[in-house]
This record gives sequence, C-alpha cells and structure tokens, in this order.
Amino acid sequence: MQAGRTGISALAPGLTIAIPTINSNRYIDIILEFYRDHGIPVTVFVDDRSDDDTFATAQKLATGTTSLSNRGTFVVEGLIEHMSQVCRTKWVLRIDDDELPSLAMLKFVQEAITNEEIDVYGFSRYQCAVSRNGEGLVHRDVSPSVHRQWRLYQPAKVRFIHGLHTPGFVWEDEKAVAAPTEASLIHLDWAVHTYDERRKKIERYDAHTPNEGTKWRAFYLYEEHPLSRANFSEFPFPEFAKAFLKISRRFEDLCVAFDPPHRLHARVRSL
Repeated sequence: MQAGRTGISALAPGLTIAIPTINSNRYIDIILEFYRDHGIPVTVFVDDRSDDDTFATAQKLATGTTSLSNRGTFVVEGLIEHMSQVCRTKWVLRIDDDELPSLAMLKFVQEAITNEEIDVYGFSRYQCAVSRNGEGLVHRDVSPSVHRQWRLYQPAKVRFIHGLHTPGFVWEDEKAVAAPTEASLIHLDWAVHTYDERRKKIERYDAHTPNEGTKWRAFYLYEEHPLSRANFSEFPFPEFAKAFLKISRRFEDLCVAFDPPHRLHARVRSL
C-alpha cells in the first residue's frame, strides 16, 4: 500500500488483500477503482465458472488476478482455503467483491499484523444501500456488530471449513480479537445485485445446506418488508462518496428513494 491521500504508509509484505469473485463484471470496476484511488494493492481471485468479463476487468485494475477453481462447493466459503494457500503470505485479509473497507479499518490492519500472537480479527459491517442522488445509506435495523466479519487471519493458525455463513475457518477463541467499531466494512449487496440475483442466492444456499438461505430471506430481500425499506440514514464515511455516486448512475433501478431530514425540512420551508 502506497502512502498518499489515505495517510496510510506501506503495509508489511506479509499481507495479501484477497477479493474472491464470480460474474461481477457489471460492478467490479467500481470496487477496484476504490482500491486503486487509495493506492491499495489487492489480488482478485476469479472463480473459474465466471462466464463474463470479470477476469479481464480485474486484470486491468487489480494488482494481481488469479483464476481459481471452486472445487464444486458453489459457495464463497469453499474458496477460502485454496485462496489462502495461493496467497502464500503470513496474513490474509479477505474482502468480498460487494464490500469496501473503511480507511480506519485499513489503518487498524496496518497495526494488527505486527502482532503475531493474535490469529484472527473481526470487523463490524454496515449493510448499505445507495440513494438515487448518490448518497450512501445504512440500514438502522441491521446491527453492524451482531454479525461480525472475521476476515483478517493467519492461514497457518486456523482450520478451514466450508460451512455457509462462516468465515471459512475456525480458530482458538483466545486468539481472536474484535476490531474497534470504526474499523469497519460496508456491504453493497443491495446496491449492486438485483432482487432476482439475491433470490437465486437464497436458493443456492438452501440447495447447499437446507434452510441456510431461507432463514436469511428478510436480510437478503429487504424489498419484501416495506416498513423496513424506509429505515435508512445517511452514511458518514467520505471515502466511499465516489463509489456511491457511480453506483447511483449505473444502477438507478436498484437505488432507493431517500429524503434526508435537512432536505425535507428545506422543501417544507419553501412551500
């Protein structure tokens, strides 16, 4: 990682930031441009079942791009062990193709990897949407810390598993640390995947493990719960502004109508 506008100095060479993906060509450039703009090297692992131009796009924008076989598991958890072996670094930070790390998270990682006594770190993750005006929105009904994402790990010190809705590995409890709340991720699933794509994800998960998709239906398909659709607030992290704006312009049909209080009050006063 290069020093620059982020204020983050170079990370140790013992870390790989790994992004697993499949058929993400519609939006992967927006995700990878965030890392490029902030001087953050990432390696993209493209599932070899991709049938679009994901690999070619990643080659243009990522530091490294590798085609990887999912070995028949059909879920991202099935890639984690193989991906970690290919990385060959002491530390791996996995970030999915519809997620972005806050700069505070990256600064935390910079310090965390100097402590080899800890095997795994977990991060808060905000469930986000994007407004039609390009504002990032966070859903107040989904706690960023309840389902903490354990993404920074030492591959040599964990045991890999393929269970759905797991980090893809398990560890000794005393060797894991929860990062501060500000060291967080954002999840853009609602903003870049259609309702039909998310519904099919549920079906794949149910086929892999009975009911493992259906029990998360309200989370994946928020559109089915009209009362919760309005429960958004503006997201304060400015580093994501460019990505939010690009998403709003490309995926207008996936964006939500949103009137922040200050804009609503201004409109009322003008009447």
